[in-house]
Amino acid sequence: MKKNFFIEELNRRGKTDDNAYSLIGTELKRVRMSQSQTLSSVAGDLCSVSYLCKVEKAQLKPNRYMLNEICKKLNVSSPKINLLFELKDILQKMVKSYYLDDREEILKIYTQCQEFDNYRTKLIDFIYYIYIYQLGKAESIAKELFRITSVMHDDELGIFIVFHSILKYYEESYMETLDNIYELENYNNVEDTLAKIAAILTLECYVKLNSPMTLVCSSKLLDLFLKGAEYSKADYVRYLEGLYMLHNSMIISASKSLQNLQTKEFRYSLEFFIDIKTKKLKEKTYYEKLRPFAKLIYGYTFHREKYLDTFLKMNKDYFYDCDFSYNIANYLTCSDDTERYKELSSVVIPNLSMTNNKVEKLFFLKEYCRISSKFGRYKNFTKAYASLMGGLED
Repeated sequence: MKKNFFIEELNRRGKTDDNAYSLIGTELKRVRMSQSQTLSSVAGDLCSVSYLCKVEKAQLKPNRYMLNEICKKLNVSSPKINLLFELKDILQKMVKSYYLDDREEILKIYTQCQEFDNYRTKLIDFIYYIYIYQLGKAESIAKELFRITSVMHDDELGIFIVFHSILKYYEESYMETLDNIYELENYNNVEDTLAKIAAILTLECYVKLNSPMTLVCSSKLLDLFLKGAEYSKADYVRYLEGLYMLHNSMIISASKSLQNLQTKEFRYSLEFFIDIKTKKLKEKTYYEKLRPFAKLIYGYTFHREKYLDTFLKMNKDYFYDCDFSYNIANYLTCSDDTERYKELSSVVIPNLSMTNNKVEKLFFLKEYCRISSKFGRYKNFTKAYASLMGGLED
């Protein structure tokens, strides 16, 4: 049955996307030039050269009939052109898939868009590389996107802001991440899923910075997720809140957070850290399902002889988890206090000022204090303390 172009055109106008015509014009020109065809050879008796030229430059929006006829001349399939019209929705779908951690759907969308090269497909690629922790490739795409932000709609710019903030978070630039997220608050129509991603990212930054704002942010997020019946997200917030309390010796409050946790890996991990802090470890068989960093510390606590091998075999993707500390994990591979003192003096302390993770700074200062006291090196500890205090003042 022949398609009714008028119906298609009316439906298309119901959800006009001006930017789609620009993407289509660019794609038609790219295909025409790859076929070594001129404007006049494609236009033929279908339309004027001027008309086709304006379509390619997005100075004119062709109706559905004319667009299909031009595509026929270039042997471009209708599904391919339809996909360009749908890219705006596909980009939003990519954001939702990221939020839901739907790896299969993310890969499907990424693969589907590989035959195009425009700012929307670049945004899709950007999200994909961040998702799989290919940060070098993500950084390269970000540089391209910065040059063409003027063509983006406000909601698309919002997507770029949030995912660039995630990139900065992975690079441990927590304050820059927060600055970017604060800028997003100037937009009134931020899509709900994107706003949730930004809110979770904000909480993760506060946890990394050991900021009191952690409690304010976690309270708001808990209300949001519980009202939306997103219980796994609510558990993640409670877990991070519990970690913050634990880092700041709020043992009773951390224990209360523990009681509300339903997800096993969150509950057992937080309980394990509380037991370490209070020096009340249970039998090693008690702790069933742990998060990656908790698993590593579990190995260090109960199977120290296998710890280094376990650490080296870990999936490196886990290093980006909010509760994971690569520096602490690496430090624990040292065999004794003499080796740890050397590591602290020559590697950790000189480089610690480069991270914004206050929890790590406090951990290593306490370790340096303990070991300096053991070896009578108070002067060295005092110097290290003075060099790091600037990053701990706020």
